[in-house]
Amino acid sequence: MLGVSTVGLMACRPSAPACPTCAAHEAEVARWREDRLAGLRGEQSWLSLAGLFWLEEGEQRLGADPSADIVFPAGAPAEIGVLTRRGDEVRLRVAAGVDARIDGAQVTEVALRSDMDKARPADRVTIGARFVFLILVRGERIGLRLYDTQAPARREFAGIESFPIRPEWRVRARFEPFSPPRTIEHPTVIGTTRAEVPGVAIFTIDGVEQRLTPILETGPKGQELLFLFRDRTSGVETYTGGRFLVTELPRDGFVELDFNRAHNPPCAFTAYATCPLPREENHLKIRVEAGEKTYAGPHEP
Repeated sequence: MLGVSTVGLMACRPSAPACPTCAAHEAEVARWREDRLAGLRGEQSWLSLAGLFWLEEGEQRLGADPSADIVFPAGAPAEIGVLTRRGDEVRLRVAAGVDARIDGAQVTEVALRSDMDKARPADRVTIGARFVFLILVRGERIGLRLYDTQAPARREFAGIESFPIRPEWRVRARFEPFSPPRTIEHPTVIGTTRAEVPGVAIFTIDGVEQRLTPILETGPKGQELLFLFRDRTSGVETYTGGRFLVTELPRDGFVELDFNRAHNPPCAFTAYATCPLPREENHLKIRVEAGEKTYAGPHEP
């Protein structure tokens, strides 16, 4: 049974005689889970990834032709065009007769904006009605990320098993900011990346103090905290590489950690992701029986 202390879990315990907010919290998490699954079913989700290709300097030919430098799946045009990398710039020259578009406008030759600029989205190039690609930057590496709306993993997706929603896993943690925030080399599945760590969240479970350090991210609604953690369910019921938990920025010195929203990282679904990994200090010595379990469905590739 999960123990509760004065600094830690919020006041919604099954043993409590009344919990007027528990039903609302459960409904809120259920809606979040529905939105999460809807996103994974989307045409450009982690389940529709069909390739990640690291670009060399110079020209690289794109297409379904097996002799191309970057080979698209069957169903794509045999010859799509040529990508040219010159340092940090990547340009696309489209082959005659190929329908390539960015934001609905047809393009024939264009410099592609990557995902390096967090204030502006990367250009997404659509090829016909099925394929989409964009340019991403990871450290010194520049790559092409390819989506296929007909990817088997997306077509066959049947959902993700999760632990039951338990309000006692909604934690109110004290947040101690670092002054100044720390910039670190954070581990990823392909090496390291620079990340900003703004502080540490401190909470207590079963009478034992726990600490998690987040990295600062920019999400759809602005800045947010991304907690990457492993626990004693990792590699058993949950994904061996750990899970993600996204929260709002701290308010009045506290941050809410709702572990019912702990979810699988992109690497649980595909080999074509570049996930950050939990640092050693975020390996919890407890079982977090909340949030998503290991994804057991079809993967790409």
